[in-house]
Amino acid sequence: MILDIHGKKIVFGMQWRTLTGSSTPSALAAGIAREVRAARIWHEDNALHMGYLSPADAQAKIKDRLYSAAAAISSVPELVPNALFAFRLEPPGAAPLYLVCGIVKGRPRVGFDQVLHDEATLATLVRDFATRCDGDFKLLGNTPELLPLMPQDRRITHVPYTLDMLVTAAGPAAVLKRPSATTQRKRMMILTLAAVLAALGWKYGKAEYEAYQRRLHPPPPQKTPAERYAEDIAQRGTARIALAATAMPAWGRWFINDVPLNVGGWKLGSVSCAGLATPATLCKLTYTLPPAMRGATNQTFLEAMTDWFAEPKFASGDTSVEVTAQVKLGEASRLSDVLELLPRAMALRSEFGSRLQTLRPAAGTAVLSELGVFGTLPPEGATVIAHPVLSAPWEVSGPMRNISEFRSFPPSATVDVIEAAVDLDATPDLKQSKFMLTVKGTAYARD
Repeated sequence: MILDIHGKKIVFGMQWRTLTGSSTPSALAAGIAREVRAARIWHEDNALHMGYLSPADAQAKIKDRLYSAAAAISSVPELVPNALFAFRLEPPGAAPLYLVCGIVKGRPRVGFDQVLHDEATLATLVRDFATRCDGDFKLLGNTPELLPLMPQDRRITHVPYTLDMLVTAAGPAAVLKRPSATTQRKRMMILTLAAVLAALGWKYGKAEYEAYQRRLHPPPPQKTPAERYAEDIAQRGTARIALAATAMPAWGRWFINDVPLNVGGWKLGSVSCAGLATPATLCKLTYTLPPAMRGATNQTFLEAMTDWFAEPKFASGDTSVEVTAQVKLGEASRLSDVLELLPRAMALRSEFGSRLQTLRPAAGTAVLSELGVFGTLPPEGATVIAHPVLSAPWEVSGPMRNISEFRSFPPSATVDVIEAAVDLDATPDLKQSKFMLTVKGTAYARD
């Protein structure tokens, strides 16, 4: 499917192939292009994968440049190595479509660049991606409702991502090229290089020429495992985050001051915020229609809802409705700000762990899990890194009246998920309230 977005032709639903064989990657890609009679392909440098248009798109006569959506996503450092882009597209006067691109280890995953027409197929593909991708990944797009389909034992976060953002990311690295032009340029380069080699070989001889080339183009110094690990951490440091000590009080003020408990006869049931990031994050609010309520309808909700509610979706036989809201959490901050000054592992365990212990008498859960190495370790293992960054998940659940306690959380603790459940008929006690809160995040340290 080729979409024209602000003048750029973006391609979804491409065919992807892994390159295997004894020839060079460029030759293998050109061979597949001849086999499938592809007019344009995606391939660059020594990549061991290539992509080409689906049969339907290959029939279209388009003179403009074409950009692969999957290649564009895989070129954005903060989105890789693993990401699943799922976007609900609602064409005027037509049924909705789902644009999907799966990226695993920085490259488009075969079989996961698709255009789908129904939610059942989308759910099956999402579950299949989670089994094919055995690590953490980001869910991109405008479908955070897919998160419950993901494995709960892995760190999978939703990152809002629009088609406008995709167009911005679609640069030269995502352009589809004509195989013939690519092969011709490489053939000319080979012929030119052969002529130069022949001339220099006649003058210097083979051994002298090789020595000359080594002096002229010395091999680049090999990066140490520590340098490769540092680059990985620096790349991860560009991600936007929310500090628990500042974001939680801001979220609490928004909930207390702005969120209505009753909208046109509908009662607030829950609030869910995932993938928290400053300066603002997206939250989902669910309102339910009490069985005994008379006079409350879908219309009364729409007429009474506040201006900052968006995307109302009625479900469960029109007995519940979900809306979204942008919540301001404070000034923008990135993970690199947290990683600059980290406590030692024992200090984090002693101070932050003790802080969570003091909350347990008044909370259902307050726990700091075991620390592990953060980031991608080099093949040589953890022992070659002198001072790796460590991270551990933490979780606090209990009555919302304890929300002020988050102000004392250390600057090395970020918050990732906030879930609030509202039951106005509940009987409050020490660990029970009409407003129950579950907060999950990550704490960082370095030895």
